[in-house]
Amino acid sequence: MPTPSFQPTYYRITWNGAAPTDYNALTGLQAGGIDNTKPEAYNRRVSVTGTSANPTVTPGHSIILNGVEVVFTGAGSLSTVIDDINNNERYTGVSAHSTTVATYLTVTNAPGYEGTPLTIAAGIGTALTDLGLTAITYQDYEILVSGATSFPVLNGDNIKINGETVTFVTGALNQAGVLAAINALTWKTNVSALACGNKIQLASANGQPFALLDGTVVGSLAKLGLTAGNYGGFPTTYALSLAKERANMRWEQIVNNLGLLISPIFLNDVIKTGNFTGEAPVATMAWTVGYDRPSHLVYEDSSSPGSYLTGAAALKRLVAEALSVPLQGNQEIFDPTIQAYGDECARPNPLQIVKVTSDALDTVISNLEANLTVTVINNV
Repeated sequence: MPTPSFQPTYYRITWNGAAPTDYNALTGLQAGGIDNTKPEAYNRRVSVTGTSANPTVTPGHSIILNGVEVVFTGAGSLSTVIDDINNNERYTGVSAHSTTVATYLTVTNAPGYEGTPLTIAAGIGTALTDLGLTAITYQDYEILVSGATSFPVLNGDNIKINGETVTFVTGALNQAGVLAAINALTWKTNVSALACGNKIQLASANGQPFALLDGTVVGSLAKLGLTAGNYGGFPTTYALSLAKERANMRWEQIVNNLGLLISPIFLNDVIKTGNFTGEAPVATMAWTVGYDRPSHLVYEDSSSPGSYLTGAAALKRLVAEALSVPLQGNQEIFDPTIQAYGDECARPNPLQIVKVTSDALDTVISNLEANLTVTVINNV
């Protein structure tokens, strides 16, 4: 029997979806990997991307995210800026990455905070400007990021958003002018625009899809890096949404298993890498779990009856076993299918109750454990 311990202990658990076994490449009922974000939550992400490529900040300078100051303590490079923001995720509800537009900082809703407004403000020093961010409170859902843009556009160029014509005029033909013209009609179109690196981000003010068309001047959309069509954010297909739902079912099983021996006092600080839109499995996913009586983390080793795993080894086994069983249940599925209605569009049936099967990623526990790392967080 282990010695009773009442000193809270915290563990950092990291799942690598692709190494050494590439579970992210699985298809069908095994697709999706693991994810704590449901597909409809991905569709509600609020995101802002800076306009400075490969930005650097001065250590000690700061920005304010949702009212919380984030001080940059690393070397000041883009990667350390992202680390500093993500290390404060539990306080701000904001996470960071650089995958929306390569080499530019994106700040977005952290897992569990999807759809909440994002407030950015200056802190100490010049970090806000250095990162290419502006002070803003933004609450529209990211739907579309353009391709390469070609500014200035020409006087009279125009596009249609949800049937409303947006015309660009002399004196406002650069990126700022185009954004202002689109935003002047948000009250009609329910679509807003932001600078996004060297591109344009279009977002939905009401959570609904929107339609883009050239206006009377053919090629106006192409200058903005846009293509005519109906856009509703991510995931873009029902199949991708279903895969993400399977990933979420696996996460729920992990959570259940982490409470099998003793209920955790903390389960948070989820940080993901790789894909942030819901279009593909996340590359890695890490989270922290804490227990007030870690001596209760004792689990019989099924591969060696009579032997027991403790602490980090027990947690690794519990997570691996969660991923080794098939799951089935009636799930509320987000269906992103869009139907055109004249110059506008809508989702005819966005939520459905469907029986979903999420197959095991593997039945060999040792293979799954090889993709997991569990470490004790010291000095907590």
